[in-house]
Amino acid sequence: MEFKECLFSRRSIRKFNNKKVSDKTIREIINAGIYAPSACNFEAWKYIVVKKDTNNREVLANPIALNAPYGILVVYRNDLYVTGRMYNDYYQSAAASIQNMLLYINSIDLGGVWICGLPKPSVIKKAFNIPKNFDVIGYLALGHYDKEDSQNSKRDMVYHYGDEKSFKEHKRRYTVDQVMCKDSFYKVDGDCTYTKYPTKNNLITRKAKDKIKKVIGK
Repeated sequence: MEFKECLFSRRSIRKFNNKKVSDKTIREIINAGIYAPSACNFEAWKYIVVKKDTNNREVLANPIALNAPYGILVVYRNDLYVTGRMYNDYYQSAAASIQNMLLYINSIDLGGVWICGLPKPSVIKKAFNIPKNFDVIGYLALGHYDKEDSQNSKRDMVYHYGDEKSFKEHKRRYTVDQVMCKDSFYKVDGDCTYTKYPTKNNLITRKAKDKIKKVIGK
């Protein structure tokens, strides 16, 4: 697969089958990850491979992570103060690594999704014996998927893409002209500055409404 095809054909896959992924392939995926750029070239990342039989796996408490047959928990040193700390360079380094792995996963016809909807880092760090000077950055769920049934439910497609057609076409929310600024930041009609995204208060309100519905049985 050529790089351009790999880049533009990548999708976040959230449903997997139980077909085996070899340890060799997992190593190749992580090898792609360590070829990402890192701040000051420190490369201070670690990758915890999680399988169905991994101890304490249930603490991830995320349905996609728990249903995926394989996963990679990405952590990075948080005590590197040489440069870039103000901009959380260690988060950026680990994020670049995760993207490398996602692209490689797509290139070998597997599916993957980047997950940050996880429990408190302290819970995960205790469960997986992660030292204090490492931060949990994200979780990469991966595996084989059924090409004819790789889509999410219609509800999920609407949430992530707006509609089924946009999911199939991998349509982006905004055009290049809407996201690109020249010389300084400015707004463009219809860009993300005008979009009403979920906020913390909105999420709390929605959770409260869901609890009320459960209580009254509606």
